[in-house]
Amino acid sequence: MPKIGRFLVSSIAAGAVAGMAMTGVLVAPALAVEADVPDVSVAADDISTASDADCTKKVKVGNSRYKGDIFHSYAKTVVPHNHVGIFYTTKIVVEAPGPGSQSKARTAATLNKCGPVYKMYVKAKQSTRNKAANYAYNSLRGKSYDLDFAVNKINSTLRLNCSELVWRAYKAAGIELDHNGGTGVYPNDIKNDDSTVVYSTRR
Repeated sequence: MPKIGRFLVSSIAAGAVAGMAMTGVLVAPALAVEADVPDVSVAADDISTASDADCTKKVKVGNSRYKGDIFHSYAKTVVPHNHVGIFYTTKIVVEAPGPGSQSKARTAATLNKCGPVYKMYVKAKQSTRNKAANYAYNSLRGKSYDLDFAVNKINSTLRLNCSELVWRAYKAAGIELDHNGGTGVYPNDIKNDDSTVVYSTRR
């Protein structure tokens, strides 16, 4: 084969190999991103629970500043008790919605709760917040609702209510989120704890 022919063939072959390599470079990250998409109950993002019965206005929770942040909203079942959830990512919330529903991950941007909705961060290293958020997502989803708030800190994790879920997540990361101590932790105990700082209010 003439020299010019050999040059063209080798150039074409090199181009094909480079093209396949470039395709791999472009495709691989997209697959990696898809693998990291959280398991979220999208269809249930706007469900109502018994605690919404006294709601006069719902607002969207929306995204958080940091992974591991907490939201606090109004809720009432016979008496006002309020509600909390923890951000697994800045866009995904893990919560125990209420009686008749299991704890789950939900999309913050489309999640409606009774106002006012407060968002807060926990005064800790981001690595600690990450640990709490990961624990909530990996270990505290799929649990039946626990109606017994009075002893939720000493109950098992077979059933969880909202404040128990958030409290257990941060307890696993070494932080006690309970303003007044005792055997039960309520949403207001978490909001009023010295370790939490409110940075956003939606009404």
